[in-house]
Amino acid sequence: MTIARKTKAKIKMIEMGIVPAFTGHELSTMLKSLSEEEGRKAKRKFRKQWRKMLKEDPSLSYLLIPDNESEPDKNHLRNRACMIVSSIIRDIDS
Repeated sequence: MTIARKTKAKIKMIEMGIVPAFTGHELSTMLKSLSEEEGRKAKRKFRKQWRKMLKEDPSLSYLLIPDNESEPDKNHLRNRACMIVSSIIRDIDS
């Protein structure tokens, strides 16, 4: 991914109100730098985005939601982040 695409994606993420991170380490560092209230808002906006994605394409449920309605594991959390970032990048390219 080129620097220009990365920058555009991060700007889009900021406009959406979510943390502009591509890796888990980046995400945890950025969330720690936010106040508790700002972090809660960013997390809420992220949840809104992946739920919106799930409504648009319910076939993704096996990737985003655990089968037994328990807490999501690392794979589900990573899938959610990857799906949101990839959709943002796709939107930038189109």
